[in-house]
Amino acid sequence: MMGILRKIEQGGRVVTTGISFVLFGLGGLAMALAIFPLINIGFHARDLRQRIAQIMVQRTWRLYIRIMALMGTLSYQCIGEDRLKRDHGVMVVANHPSLLDIVFMMAFMQRTKCVVKAGVWNNPFMAGVVRAAGYIPNLGDPERLLEDCAQALREGNNVVIFPEGSRTVPGRPRVMQRGFAYAALKAGAPVRLVSITCVPPNLQKGVPWYRVPATKPHWTLTVHDRIEVFEFAGQDPLPVAARHLVTRVDEMMEEKLRA
Repeated sequence: MMGILRKIEQGGRVVTTGISFVLFGLGGLAMALAIFPLINIGFHARDLRQRIAQIMVQRTWRLYIRIMALMGTLSYQCIGEDRLKRDHGVMVVANHPSLLDIVFMMAFMQRTKCVVKAGVWNNPFMAGVVRAAGYIPNLGDPERLLEDCAQALREGNNVVIFPEGSRTVPGRPRVMQRGFAYAALKAGAPVRLVSITCVPPNLQKGVPWYRVPATKPHWTLTVHDRIEVFEFAGQDPLPVAARHLVTRVDEMMEEKLRA
């Protein structure tokens, strides 16, 4: 009997997961077509428009994860959320186990920009959202990307980056790219580490969205202490300092995920 009930519950989560994806697309389209054009008309200063758009995105994604929790699709918690709320001009780095990681990160942060791939930048459902919020496109020019990230940090924005570049591939070691370290060092911005776990694993790279686990997945975001970059900046040439900073972040991430 218990096995049958679990199968029914798992099937229900397949349905609500599909509904969640539909809501995500429709929500992005609604903001791009209805809300952000009104912001553009009502506010002429670009920085103010972007701040308002970022607040709208944060509140929308916060509502979105609450709806998923109410539907029974998932559960979640953010340990140290107040730290994220207080951050300004901070490079926030996190591991990337699932498709929903960026949604959770943006739901708990204010005045925040993230790096988006070309596919998202040009996606008809999301293009209006990411452009209105002033997010940073990764269009294949590494130098431009680093400078855009550094400038966003100098202006007081938080910047969220997954140093792995894409979702972690199950069974493969995590490899961090150095771009976030270069940007943080160029801007003199501290680095905030956030570790993300999803138990049981869900929405992993290479796994179809409808292959949901037998039990409800639970996301935990844990916000850790900041790393001040002054101990790296100025001591070595920039490439060496960036390598040392990446090593520190990678070691800390490994320690936190094993705890």
